[in-house]
Amino acid sequence: MLSFDITDRNIRIIRGTEAHNKIKVADAATIDLSEGLIVNGHIKDIPKLATIINDEIKAKRMADKEAVISISSNLVIFKELHIPKAKGTQLLTMVQNQMQHTMGISEDYSISYTIAGEVEEEGVQALKVLATACPFEVVDCFRKVFSMLGISLRSISVACNTITRIILNDPKLKAKMPLLLVQIDPNFVSLNLYENGQLTFSRFASIDPEDYENSEDYIYEAVNENIFRMFQFQKSRNGDNPIQNVVFYGDTTEYIRLTNALEQMDITTSLLGVPNNIGGYENFEFQAYANAIGAMLRSNKESERINLLEVDAAVGRSSAGASFVMAVLGAVVASAAVVAAVTIFFNLEIGRLNKETAEIQEYLDSPKVAAQIAAVDTAQTKLDKVNSVKNVLDVAMTNYESLPVLNTAVIDDIEANLKGTGADIKLITYGNGHFNVSYKATKVDEPATIVANFFEQDIFDNVTYTGFSKGGEEGATEYEFNISFDIREIEVEPEETAENAEN
Repeated sequence: MLSFDITDRNIRIIRGTEAHNKIKVADAATIDLSEGLIVNGHIKDIPKLATIINDEIKAKRMADKEAVISISSNLVIFKELHIPKAKGTQLLTMVQNQMQHTMGISEDYSISYTIAGEVEEEGVQALKVLATACPFEVVDCFRKVFSMLGISLRSISVACNTITRIILNDPKLKAKMPLLLVQIDPNFVSLNLYENGQLTFSRFASIDPEDYENSEDYIYEAVNENIFRMFQFQKSRNGDNPIQNVVFYGDTTEYIRLTNALEQMDITTSLLGVPNNIGGYENFEFQAYANAIGAMLRSNKESERINLLEVDAAVGRSSAGASFVMAVLGAVVASAAVVAAVTIFFNLEIGRLNKETAEIQEYLDSPKVAAQIAAVDTAQTKLDKVNSVKNVLDVAMTNYESLPVLNTAVIDDIEANLKGTGADIKLITYGNGHFNVSYKATKVDEPATIVANFFEQDIFDNVTYTGFSKGGEEGATEYEFNISFDIREIEVEPEETAENAEN
């Protein structure tokens, strides 16, 4: 059997066999498509695509009579629904009716579903269902292509559902839930959220360099952005059960950078591994063909209806499954009960929402909330005043700590500069870090020596010397001179000033 994973720019093909939920892969091939041949899942030239596929199959000698398909498109709509308990065709009909009602879509969509658990609301027990709606035209395009190829199609499924078969077949991945699975492609990012052994949410986003200012890192930026959105989504819907594990597959060239970024948020990352029930993958890259391999695994009919050919047959849009048409005809008698159940469910849901809205509004209008808001406003006013005082103190502290300091160490250095020169201090004045000193010396070279001593001292600044003069009396042997200097200002580190101001 052949399996195809088809996107707008690539077709991944594998040929293999499936038996007892185990797959043995024999061959694999990739077709790169020109831009515009497939747009959002719509095939613009059906004969051309059929020819391209036919040429590749013949060249790789991968001919077969049956095939399954996994498709990706940003036109696929995902929605979580709560449906009254039902089974089989009856449940499918209820899902289709509710999707058309809640999403406002027409009957031109192929609607499939997976059951993600059970919920109870207002005493009503219901199924939690993840529904997918794919334009029927997209499904029909692929049906026509494979009709031209003479290959019988067994199923067409959305990629999020085909890869889910691999995830749920791996006990190690089940143990990591809630888990976010991320498929990376230069043209799209696909994200699937798994909880309690089920797919509970899916998101597909096309990406383009122009959306990120033509950045060379647009893939990395797009993946980061979409992962963050999923984290926020999970936090809003289930804050007590946040995502702790992210698994990547597809184009994983940015895996290291993404891992480094996510580890800062205490998120564990890994690459999608090969399940034990998959064989023959040694000759090709498993991650690139994961969707195609998942499409070969059999679905669980009790918990999912993901084959779009079957759901189309169930509503009479294809002759591919006449038995499903007969099943729908046989369920006509039960349709009135289904409609009644859906109506009751919606009435209960509307009543519950109205009651919750009234309770929330009453709480917001209560005196208690008004008092709390007033208290917050008062506290904010006080905080603003404290911050204003702190800013003034910061400036004052910086100015104070930068003042020159006259201490015994400075005096000792001044005395050391004069020691041994024989100079005699005649007059010394000091003010705000500035010294004026008058000296008498007996030797002509002593003034220069003293000035040099002050220049060499790092604690002094602006050393000024205007020369010396001989004593006024005739025959005098003393030399008088003046010197002025400042104590160098202290440089204060910003962190130290902030700490002192805080104290």
